[in-house]
Amino acid sequence: MRVVVETVAREAACPECGTLSARVKDRPLRRVKDLPASGQRVELWWRKRRLVCLPATCPRRSFLERTAAIPPRSRLTIRLREHLAAAIAGSNRAVSEVAAEHGVAWHTAHRALVSAAARWLPAPTPTPVLGIDETRARSVRWLKESTGWRRSDPWLTSFVDADPARRGLLLGLAPGRSGGCVKGWLAEQTPQFRAGVGTVVIDPSAPYASGIRAALPHAQIAVDHFHLVRLANEMVTDVRQRVAREQLGRRGTTADPAWVHRRMLLAAGNRLSPRQLRRLEQVLAADDPTNEIGAAWGVKERLRQLLAARDPADIRGRL
Repeated sequence: MRVVVETVAREAACPECGTLSARVKDRPLRRVKDLPASGQRVELWWRKRRLVCLPATCPRRSFLERTAAIPPRSRLTIRLREHLAAAIAGSNRAVSEVAAEHGVAWHTAHRALVSAAARWLPAPTPTPVLGIDETRARSVRWLKESTGWRRSDPWLTSFVDADPARRGLLLGLAPGRSGGCVKGWLAEQTPQFRAGVGTVVIDPSAPYASGIRAALPHAQIAVDHFHLVRLANEMVTDVRQRVAREQLGRRGTTADPAWVHRRMLLAAGNRLSPRQLRRLEQVLAADDPTNEIGAAWGVKERLRQLLAARDPADIRGRL
């Protein structure tokens, strides 16, 4: 079914100067996708009038009329976008299935769902401590499009309430894991939310840090405990491997006590039993002649103790 529509209003306001104009320059046709009618797919064409702005002082000599039913630069009606979002969210159907049913691209239907979800979901609760981390949603996928193959990024950036005085809650998700996605998500929040964030906890990520400095210049940046301990464990492993190469001229094997007990070196010291601690002392005495592995293990444990401290005076004393 082919339908040609035109607005009934004779005048429209110039978006530059606000002057009303009824002088028509031309009436180009624009293809617009809309909901089906009586079970038939509608081929909707909008005769979108171009009007002349009459004041000579206005830099915009002409402009296209606008309507609330179709957003500017959009080829979909508002009601079709809302129907796409409701069809995806209100059923177990895939985005691709709903998109194919209405003759739109997957990305168009997905953007409609994301836009509607932003309106449906409540605004994030302001928090003084914001946590940011990456999450892998699935494996890498390659999508075939008209311009060729495109890699689908499986990474998401999660934003959580990291205030230790409250129960942690997921505040939002953003596609990607770059500084741009951090800035974009924070730009969507209210000024009160951004002003209330005093500390942002992240992993050791330079892109995240750059995005935070741009969006929240007043906030302090901290690295979370998990990633600090993981960096310390990586340091212990690097020292153990280097000592093995220097002392033995090869990698560690099952014949080397330090390699056999490498997981014990990475375990939390306060969780080791007395028997395990004695075994660790024997391993270091037999396979660590320079005491470098033991020193690295001690630094890692001191870091864990520092991170576990809660009293400010105790923290200052340990530092």
